[in-house]
Amino acid sequence: MVSSLTVELLSIHWQPAQAAFVALLNALAEVADPVYIVGGVVRDLLLQRADKLNDLDVVISRDANVAARRAADRLGWAYYPLDADRDVARLVFTAGPTPLVCDVAGMRGGNLETDLQARDFTVNAMALRWRRNCATELIDPVGGRSDLEARVLRRVTPWSLAEDPVRLLRGVRLAIQLGFAIEEATLVQMLRLGDALRLVSAERVRDELWKMLALSEPDKALEMLREFRFLHTVLPEVAQMEDVAQSAPHDADVYRHTLRAVRYAAALRDWIVGERAIDHTPAGAELAAALMPYLGRLRQVLLEIVAAERRLIDWLVWFALWHDAGKPATRVMEQTSDGSLRYRFLGHEEVGARLAGQRMEALKFSRHEIALLQAVTRMHMRPHHLHTAFRNGPLSRRACYRFFRDASQSIYGSVAHAEVGVATVLLSLADYQAIFAESPPPEWSAYVRHAAELIQFGLEPGGLECVRKPLVDGRLLMHYFKLEPGRQVGELLEQLREAQAAGEITTPEEGLALAAELLAGSR
Repeated sequence: MVSSLTVELLSIHWQPAQAAFVALLNALAEVADPVYIVGGVVRDLLLQRADKLNDLDVVISRDANVAARRAADRLGWAYYPLDADRDVARLVFTAGPTPLVCDVAGMRGGNLETDLQARDFTVNAMALRWRRNCATELIDPVGGRSDLEARVLRRVTPWSLAEDPVRLLRGVRLAIQLGFAIEEATLVQMLRLGDALRLVSAERVRDELWKMLALSEPDKALEMLREFRFLHTVLPEVAQMEDVAQSAPHDADVYRHTLRAVRYAAALRDWIVGERAIDHTPAGAELAAALMPYLGRLRQVLLEIVAAERRLIDWLVWFALWHDAGKPATRVMEQTSDGSLRYRFLGHEEVGARLAGQRMEALKFSRHEIALLQAVTRMHMRPHHLHTAFRNGPLSRRACYRFFRDASQSIYGSVAHAEVGVATVLLSLADYQAIFAESPPPEWSAYVRHAAELIQFGLEPGGLECVRKPLVDGRLLMHYFKLEPGRQVGELLEQLREAQAAGEITTPEEGLALAAELLAGSR
């Protein structure tokens, strides 16, 4: 239910970390009164869901760029003329614990009611007038508050969606995010306008998909995209997974398996960042217990920004979404010795990486993000293979090192880095659970133990970091053995790194002795 608190009291629900927004609104009001907060922030304040507010939309009567620059100069925010023709500016504040973003725009049509009438859904077409330190008036010309009460998502006008087809994706996201039903006329129009998504810029599609998959239930959003036939337009490779049958132990087609993996990945992501407890099933409890000793280091690695405020941890759902994208193109059917049929997907990791790369490039993700997704997609079967190979005992240090080396090689070359391997292990945990209908899945305890061993090797002292300071470097090798720079030195160094990671050599002298043996054996 919508809060019964008066609008005047809504501002006190803002967190202390968002005090910078209050100061900014006050500064804007001094140079451009009246100032109105608009859009999703008003909706979330009324629903008391604004506890994680980090972006704000504001409209003023005119000269938004001038007012925004003055307020930014006064308070130390960064100023960007986002769209000079439409009089839109962006202000960014990075001095606090979380980056804050405020978009300031001039009113469309020159007045507030016209501006609100031009918005997408009624629940986003409300405004709060700002006067010093508080919101003093709710403006709701299209019945947004009553739709909030009814938990209904309704278009503002019959032409709202056609004017900007990206709103079709936003409608799906909001329906899942808020748990609202889509009003019938709005739903009918959304179903009819799906082809118009082809007219939306790749960047705007990307940004809506990113927000959608950041939800706590991204699998439900993907399923709604499929039901509305939007998935075929924005992520056709994912749509093609539907009805691609798999053999045991899989009990679902590739698409349904992928939805499960996405759901498990989202739960793991949210647990790592502290947004929700892991599920209370035996499988969830065992997983949490195994990863808890490494949670601090996991957060340190996974909360790093990859590009454009997109964190590595948020990519986990995307890894799950794309990990089997190569299966439709690689499926072959063969007869087993007992006469039954089974499906195989040889090379689906490489094909999936190529398809993922093409789609991410089309969606204008950064080169590094694309390389990261491709690396994890290529590697996603390795934890499964390691579990099978070491079913009766712990993973060897050599196997752990080779895993992290190979995971990061396409991005970082010969120097092994932890983040790609760690992300791959987390994906494998979601993927493994998604294979089976039962929970916990078969051999879950052993699988979780092996995953924890990989994470420990990648993140904890005495593991991967031990090879960051090699016992023997190339210069010493060339000097000691009178070698010329070239491939032989590189191969020798890698063999020594592997032996060091395995604990087979612990001093430079032992490294040189092993190098001598390797050189003698190659002659």
